[in-house]
Amino acid sequence: MDKILADLLTRQRAALKAEATALSASADKDNAGVLTADQETRFKAIEADIGTIDAQIAAAQRTAETPEQIADRVRAEIADVTAACALAGQPARAAEFIKAKTPLAQVVSTLQAERATPENINPRNPGKSGKQADAAEIEAGWEAAADKVNAQFGIKRG
Repeated sequence: MDKILADLLTRQRAALKAEATALSASADKDNAGVLTADQETRFKAIEADIGTIDAQIAAAQRTAETPEQIADRVRAEIADVTAACALAGQPARAAEFIKAKTPLAQVVSTLQAERATPENINPRNPGKSGKQADAAEIEAGWEAAADKVNAQFGIKRG
């Protein structure tokens, strides 16, 4: 039934388009491309009718999900939320997000925002970003590593 309705609406839309084209051609021929007030009114009515028909066609062509399709979609959404929580190291939070019907994009952004804390920006030196690290501290670390390697080969710094 929906297909028949969509076909009828499509035919009606084509007829309205043809009428609008004829109005434009008449205006081009008789008035140098300028629509009369009556033609302008009819043209606007045609545009409104075409917009209504387009909405009706879209509604007629939509098909309802079957219960199996709904179940598959819900399972996939739950699996995606569970996977995102597991990747973030917080698998226990999945139930919280699922019960709250939180969209996947919001789940991911929430988990990412929680991970980006000042404590874990630079895990080797908590509390300091890489740019704030003390240059002398870094240099001393490299010197200690070089001295250790050199000591293995019997080389002493002079």
